[in-house]
Amino acid sequence: MNRTICLLLTLLMAVTAGAEGTRDDMRAAWRAIRSIGTDAPFTAEPRAVPPLEAGALSDAALDGAVDTVNFLRGLAGLSPVSLSPIYTLECQHGATLLACLDYAAHDVPQPEGVDAEFYRTAVQATRGSNVAKFNWTRPTMLEEAVLYFARDDGDLNLTELGHRRWLLDPAMRETGFGMAVSGSGSSYALMYAVDHAGDGGAWDHVAWPSAGVFPAELMHGHLPWSVSLNEDVYDVAGSSITVTLSEESLGLIFSFDCTAGKGDGECAVSFDRCGSGPAVIFRPGFTGTAFSDYLQNQVWTVRLEGLKDLEGREATIEYAVQMASLYVQEAASVDMSVNELSLVPGERAALSAQVVPDYADDLALTWHSSDEAVVRVYADGTVEAVAPGTASVTAESANGRSDACLVTVREG
Repeated sequence: MNRTICLLLTLLMAVTAGAEGTRDDMRAAWRAIRSIGTDAPFTAEPRAVPPLEAGALSDAALDGAVDTVNFLRGLAGLSPVSLSPIYTLECQHGATLLACLDYAAHDVPQPEGVDAEFYRTAVQATRGSNVAKFNWTRPTMLEEAVLYFARDDGDLNLTELGHRRWLLDPAMRETGFGMAVSGSGSSYALMYAVDHAGDGGAWDHVAWPSAGVFPAELMHGHLPWSVSLNEDVYDVAGSSITVTLSEESLGLIFSFDCTAGKGDGECAVSFDRCGSGPAVIFRPGFTGTAFSDYLQNQVWTVRLEGLKDLEGREATIEYAVQMASLYVQEAASVDMSVNELSLVPGERAALSAQVVPDYADDLALTWHSSDEAVVRVYADGTVEAVAPGTASVTAESANGRSDACLVTVREG
């Protein structure tokens, strides 16, 4: 095992801490994945016209894909998975078959001229994999496909979220990948999903976005939230599940009756057999609110009520999601509430300032007075006039951005 992979495994373990992981842990793990890189995803190009040839993916492409999977699983508090050469061989056949047909589906016919053995191997993968089609191709296509499976966007997926739930299956132990490009230039990507060979460990629920520090870039306003529930813990069919989703700084509260399928947006309880256990799914309706997108420094609280355990007792799940950026976000400026102020000796006033943008890494401000014999300033921005004269009171961010207020102290 090379040094990069050893480092990545260590970083992924830190991210797996979930609510205990830090923003720096998350960013370090993400950078490690990005550093793997690949100029060419194939060591042998697939042939997508009969007679089909599966080709082979590069180690770098496969490493980037499985490490992206494990980054996402780590965020959700799930154990990492490993690459299966058998699943990867099957998925490569499956991707090549889909590229030949030039459409994405799980159950596909055998095209004329395609060898029967090739077809059997390929459909073994298409029927057991997450499948994606993209109208472009890049060396990092597999990593993009994994992120797409986690998003699971599109209204057709809303009531089930099968791609996400298979990706975040606690019982998954191994996976494999395939990729091929059609004659029209479309990319087809497969991730084997129905392994189900692990024991899953002791798990209660799998939330996405997950509790603790979570990458804001992986969540957008059109994407649903989901909570998969362990049926060895909860009687989901016998529960009447409601969800409250709130963000205090934005003043937003959304309520859902997921069992009834109604609320402040779309919601449902899915019993489709995707991954381990049914899922509570909800997507807030942001129209007419102050919401623009999920951004760093937002803290979203999720509360599920109306659950019943296997003995019929009421149960509640509550957790907080701390949105954080995968990348350093510096303060661009500081905005002072007023830029001129007039006081008399002994008088006090409260100044306020804020870092712009409000999703910067560090929102702390340090206050300074250019002449404390004229004006004192305290850590909370309160100014106190001392003696006649003028002084500039400055609020400064951690990276040196600032704004100032000119304070005139006149004779009392």
